Amino acid sequence: MENTQADLDKLKSHVQTSLGKEINKLILKGKGAVSMAYYVETNDGGKYIVKQERIDKEVEPQNDLIVEAKVAQQLYDLNLSVPIPHVVFVSENPKMYGYEYIEGDLMRGIWETLSENERVDICTKLGYFHAEIGKKFTKEMAQTIGIKNDMSEDLHPEVSADYKRLILDAGVPEEFKSLVKEAKSIFEVTQDKLAYQFLHNDSHHENIIIKDKKISGIIDFGNAEYGEITKEFSRYIRDFPEYFKYIVTAYEEESGNKLSYERLISNALISGFIDIVEDYRKGGDDRLKAEKAIDTYKNLIQETSKNT
Repeated sequence: MENTQADLDKLKSHVQTSLGKEINKLILKGKGAVSMAYYVETNDGGKYIVKQERIDKEVEPQNDLIVEAKVAQQLYDLNLSVPIPHVVFVSENPKMYGYEYIEGDLMRGIWETLSENERVDICTKLGYFHAEIGKKFTKEMAQTIGIKNDMSEDLHPEVSADYKRLILDAGVPEEFKSLVKEAKSIFEVTQDKLAYQFLHNDSHHENIIIKDKKISGIIDFGNAEYGEITKEFSRYIRDFPEYFKYIVTAYEEESGNKLSYERLISNALISGFIDIVEDYRKGGDDRLKAEKAIDTYKNLIQETSKNT
């Protein structure tokens, strides 16, 4: 459901009151499954992002929008090595919060323009970031804020349900099924190699902002939780299979935790399997993309098995 002009005028008035500043620009920047994001400028030159919970949410978020704001506030106060949004107001009714705008471009759009050394540097900084929040954001802090505490060593229930369904689906290529079954076996036999900590839990190239070839911000803590570290690296492996090791290596060095690459890769494949299958079913370039993803995972699994 799109906002009417009356809705936007009401939103503008509320944000203006919350900021204590006169607004001269308010435009929709993005629409997610849970919230809307607006870009705001004020007469004194201030720039902000305002996230407002959608009345017609497509899914129930892991964290309430207010909890997400509290997470960002807590992380900002920890003075991390990577910039975190500075929350400037939180509103219970209507449910929204605002933070200072972070200059830069999404990592997804800027990645291809970066040199090899710049990519490695960004990946290294990401590894340090995940180690840092694991050290500084304690389990007790997570519980106080109201973040989900998941001490399970198993797959996410939805991922497990998708796996069981797709394995029985006659339309999924046997080559795909065979590889994901192997990944499931690897995941199950590596359950003794676990580390638990605070997780961003949705860290990927659309939530990382780059400016001047450096990380200028990490955003969106709606899925943050205290849980098993393996899931933190799934999207990195999917999106940057040639670079994720730099992230993991930096994480291991800074955190002192030794991770199982076999577990990381197998979890990434199983968690992303439904997307691979959906791409395959679309045909054309999407099918080629799915087949390439399967080949990449096959090579990664073979490579890690040789080194263990």
